[in-house]
Amino acid sequence: MTHFPPAVETRFPDFADHTGKLAGLGVEFFLASNETIRPHLNETPYGHKLTWLDFTDTAEKDWSIREFLNLFNVINGIAFGDRGIPMPQWVMVDLILMPAAALIAGLPQDEFAAMVERSTFRFDTDVKQLLRKVQEDMRASGYTGPVPVGGYCAAPSAEPGRWVGWSLWSLMPAVGLGKAAKALALSAYRAQKLDGVTQYDNSALKVHTEFGALKVLVATVPFHTAPGSFVYQSDLTLPAGGGLPEPSFLLDPFDYSRQQAMQKDIESGRSEFYVLPPGHVRRDGKTYVPILEKELPR
Repeated sequence: MTHFPPAVETRFPDFADHTGKLAGLGVEFFLASNETIRPHLNETPYGHKLTWLDFTDTAEKDWSIREFLNLFNVINGIAFGDRGIPMPQWVMVDLILMPAAALIAGLPQDEFAAMVERSTFRFDTDVKQLLRKVQEDMRASGYTGPVPVGGYCAAPSAEPGRWVGWSLWSLMPAVGLGKAAKALALSAYRAQKLDGVTQYDNSALKVHTEFGALKVLVATVPFHTAPGSFVYQSDLTLPAGGGLPEPSFLLDPFDYSRQQAMQKDIESGRSEFYVLPPGHVRRDGKTYVPILEKELPR
């Protein structure tokens, strides 16, 4: 089977350069899937060998793959709990582990415990308490393996090379874990285009826009559980480089009327909109999303 270099590595060749630093902090990257998918995945993204995990494997090991994946699901739910979108376990099996793979960052338990105690977890005041409960449950069950601290998931779409990403998360701020997880995963998938749904107020926009300006495909998704959701696309096949344009306007993440107006302009073919790096900017003590509007010829 002949494979070309993954698009994300061609466009962003240095995005995983800091994986050595993360390894020095104890982080290990895992690729969880199943053997039928394995030949189609890149297990050495950016030259970094991922630890393979087959979720169907029942052979005895030093630690339980099933419990590790269960912890991924539990801690993922904690990370997203304030948005009301924890992942049901069947979703993880049916939409990730069967058709694709999960890129999971793990820490040994001692390093995980130290990380929990020194972190502030600004996104949810209850996170530290919930993670301490996770530690208690691990001790009670006798699990001795690594603990998930971040990850990225995407599923293939009907269009070859186009993936739908979701569930980017990290418990380790300011070390580039989210960026590394997404870059390694997109290389592992050999993705060329990436669609996703996020929220205008989601701090993950800072990571998503590092992979280029996000084209807004759908400006408002009221059907979604989380308010302020929108659909975006990253085209990883575009050439690298080029200066950033100035934003046309700064969008209040909670200005739902403006988001609806953007959607009407998209539907009418009047304009295209792009979320520009760095995703969020601060003005007068408030957070805004820098938006580029491109008017289309009529």
